[in-house]
Amino acid sequence: MGAGTLDYVTPQLIANRQSAAEDTALNAARAGGISNPLARDIIPEFDFNPTGDTDFSGSEKEFIQTPSDSTGEIDVYEIDSDTGKADERVYAIYGFQADDGAAEVDVIQFRDSSGRIFERAHVQGLDESGSEPVDRQVVLDEPVLFEPQDNGTITFVVNDEFDPAGTDDIKLTLLGRTVEKEGRRVANRD
Repeated sequence: MGAGTLDYVTPQLIANRQSAAEDTALNAARAGGISNPLARDIIPEFDFNPTGDTDFSGSEKEFIQTPSDSTGEIDVYEIDSDTGKADERVYAIYGFQADDGAAEVDVIQFRDSSGRIFERAHVQGLDESGSEPVDRQVVLDEPVLFEPQDNGTITFVVNDEFDPAGTDDIKLTLLGRTVEKEGRRVANRD
């Protein structure tokens, strides 16, 4: 099954998807040789490398995907296990939350190291106007997984409503879990 989205979510559905993503990531970490794995939320500054195509420099705690100068397919995050931040980490992404500029993103693509799209999530209709987090969230049918030693990119397909010369931002939180060796970067907050 692909990474289809469910756009009607409840707090319980979010909790269930998070738990399933965490279990999947923990199992992949153990199978990939990561000892004493712990799960935490994905934090961009610790987990992703910048691509140079967005305003994300690699040091921000918040999710930023605002394109630097164009629309269309924009590589927003690099997953680099060779020389980057993804070394000995597993990522399981189970959904998205609209924070700013969601109407300007049509599709989120997950690519492997060869550039092949292995999952695609259509997010048209994702809206940041809801008063509760679940009003601004969609979840995937199954989590998208980057395992130990995987390399790839997360690409947003930005529509023509985005004005690269304007002041609009695109910020969508990737709902997901990072699993890494205990004590590597961040302690378990759960």
